[in-house]
Amino acid sequence: MVASTRRALRAIQKFHITTPIFYPNAKPHLGHLYSSLICDVQARWQKLRDSEVLFTTGTDEHGLKIQTASEQQGYASPKVFVDKLCTHFISLDEQANIGYTRFIRTTDKDHISNVLRLWELCKANGYIYKGEHSGWYSVSDETFYPATKVVQVIDGREFPVMDGSTVTEGAEYINTETRNRVIHQTEVNYFFRLSSFRERLISHLKENPGFILPPSRSAQILDLLLKAELPDLSISRPKTRLKWGISVPGDESQKIYVWFDALCNYVTSIGGVDAVLEDRPIANLVHSIPQGSVSGSSKEWWNATTHLVGKDIVKFHTIYWPAILLAAGLPLPEKVVVHGHWLSDGVKMSKSLGNVVVPEEMIEKYDTDPMRWFILEHDTIEHDASFSEEGLCQTRELLCSKWGNLLHRCGGPKFNIHRAVQKFHHKPITDLTKNNPELYGNLLSRLTTLADEIDQLLSKYDTANALRLIWSIINDANMVVQHGEPWKKPLEEQDLIIYTAVEAARIVSIAAQPFIPVLANRFLDRLDVHFDKRSLEYASVGADSSYGTTANVRGREVPISSLSRQR
Repeated sequence: MVASTRRALRAIQKFHITTPIFYPNAKPHLGHLYSSLICDVQARWQKLRDSEVLFTTGTDEHGLKIQTASEQQGYASPKVFVDKLCTHFISLDEQANIGYTRFIRTTDKDHISNVLRLWELCKANGYIYKGEHSGWYSVSDETFYPATKVVQVIDGREFPVMDGSTVTEGAEYINTETRNRVIHQTEVNYFFRLSSFRERLISHLKENPGFILPPSRSAQILDLLLKAELPDLSISRPKTRLKWGISVPGDESQKIYVWFDALCNYVTSIGGVDAVLEDRPIANLVHSIPQGSVSGSSKEWWNATTHLVGKDIVKFHTIYWPAILLAAGLPLPEKVVVHGHWLSDGVKMSKSLGNVVVPEEMIEKYDTDPMRWFILEHDTIEHDASFSEEGLCQTRELLCSKWGNLLHRCGGPKFNIHRAVQKFHHKPITDLTKNNPELYGNLLSRLTTLADEIDQLLSKYDTANALRLIWSIINDANMVVQHGEPWKKPLEEQDLIIYTAVEAARIVSIAAQPFIPVLANRFLDRLDVHFDKRSLEYASVGADSSYGTTANVRGREVPISSLSRQR
């Protein structure tokens, strides 16, 4: 049954995934690539499963950090500054083959109008009021911290701040969450009644244990909500201090808090606040989506939304954002997935230490797909990961020596892949393995469950074990060739060995397309697999009988070669 027919016979699954929008006060780093890459793999896998997919990313371009950085670097305006820096994020995405649907900027006109609409709804529903605010503010984090989260630093030692109103002039204060500097200030702001939503948030987490992944993060947020009341949230800044932002509706003296602004991007990207509220068709609303390429309404897509965020901004996405949505009368997204950070050789990256990983340089040196594979193989969303250039180099060489060499050996002139495929593709696995179950049986039986196992792992955002599973198949296929010694065998047995090995290579190459899209397709090209037969529909033993027609012709280009040979 062809894919189009299958789609017509069932409801088409929708999948919308978002990265956090990144703050362009400096060039992107490895952490930005990490978030984007996890989302890209999920989006590509869902497409391979025949789902409709939207993938949004972008830049968060308002706020005091942007204003200060642009002034310090002598730019004519913050807009000129972000216009330049956002191109670096777009360039990295292109270099890393990140296939987003929309790159949104918070300076986009449709986004600004949606932020204003979100504010108006929250205010009309009674959740925004004006008052005086006094507290510890971090410019780096663009947020206030309570005195219980602030310490004074004296000669390298830290002392609790017991009285939030007592400040020693010239002293250094930091917050204990992000370790960034804070200053004490008093000002008139607009407030969001965050305190009104504590019980509703607790109920949502208890009733929807999969709302936050991994489970440890869900337990952390639930524990935080259970232990303490939620203070109301300051959601504006005086224009005298913050000039670069969206003005509060009806009050030009105040600018909207950067997080209230930024979080709205997720709704803007799929049609906007009113489109979700009124359940409008999405294809007529989202300018970056080709007409007719997706179906359904903005509300349907919002209900299928997953936010992927770093652990440092989990509170904003699992407490502030859900509360704002509830206040506006909007539904909550389906899920929030929280990942850890990347270290460099086990140490936090720092310019002073000289251990900052520049992703563009690593991609330029080792190519895009080896870089993607390395990050995804060493990723574990629950913990921090560690980057090693030596490890990246080894990853690239393994892709050559294990995967590339398997295809090179089977594609040699002594064998005939197409003949082997024609001879055995129609036979059940039990027939293929009966003469030598130890050599063939384990590998062929594992291929029957590969796609489902990867699907299960990716549903938990476990890319590392998904790639280890693929490696195990490649290793077993190499063992079949090594132990089977097809060059010594009669034609019938030779063809069976070759068929078993190349079927494994074909199926894992199909499954690997979301992880290494260019290289996986080069592997499939090397086997002459037709473009129409690279979906999961064909990721099973015997599903494709047409490949390998010229695979054993001398002089075929290798999909990937060793760097040592190139030098």
